[in-house]
Amino acid sequence: MKNLIIALLTLSLFSCAENKKDKIGPIKKEITPVRKDSSVAAVTPHYDGRCNIDNEVAQLGIGMVSVPLKFSLYDDSLLRGEPQLVDMYEKYDSLNNVCSCVFDPEYGLMHFACTGKTDRAYRVLINYSQVKWLPREKDYQFKTWEQYIESSFGIRRKTTADSLRTPIGLVRKEPNDVADTISIPAGQEMFCAMQVKGDWVKVQYDCFYNNANNPNEGQPCHNYINKCTNPVTGWLRWRQDNKQLIDIFLMP
Repeated sequence: MKNLIIALLTLSLFSCAENKKDKIGPIKKEITPVRKDSSVAAVTPHYDGRCNIDNEVAQLGIGMVSVPLKFSLYDDSLLRGEPQLVDMYEKYDSLNNVCSCVFDPEYGLMHFACTGKTDRAYRVLINYSQVKWLPREKDYQFKTWEQYIESSFGIRRKTTADSLRTPIGLVRKEPNDVADTISIPAGQEMFCAMQVKGDWVKVQYDCFYNNANNPNEGQPCHNYINKCTNPVTGWLRWRQDNKQLIDIFLMP
């Protein structure tokens, strides 16, 4: 579980030696209205030509779309014209200028922030704020943020960029910024996401994570989290001002 990290989303799926990544669930059938101009609120582009494992986007949107190893990007919701064909196994030839929210083609992972849906396409962001469209086909799998976080192998707080690497946010008794805080054991933190409620996620501290010989290594946290004695539970803010505040582990 400590071999590979993302981010993430920071949920930051999710360096590489400590990354975890997850499997994507079934396509949802509901349709989310999409603005006709298919534009995103005006922002200053943050994309500078470099793509990391975990990348900021202009809008976190309604969820994430995972794509197959070979996929097509379109310029409009009707999927007209010649698509941009991307092959993760061609490495950076076809991947040039296609930076997704979660980007790890070495492991076949490209997850796009989804900002809307029609009955035939997902509206997604590349390169921070550029709008593209993915077809709603079985190999293009959508998860709401609730599903994406709750089905992860585990989550933890992102840290400040300074040398102290202080975790961002506090574990609270209730999902609000003025609730009493909860102390967690010393050591490297890891939480299991139990329930997402708006911008907050109910978590349980992973009591096994700091064990030198973790018997649950490589398993999703929901397989074993109920074995913790005296469980520590609370709420973490996972999103604020359209920024993801947690790392999301997607693989063991």
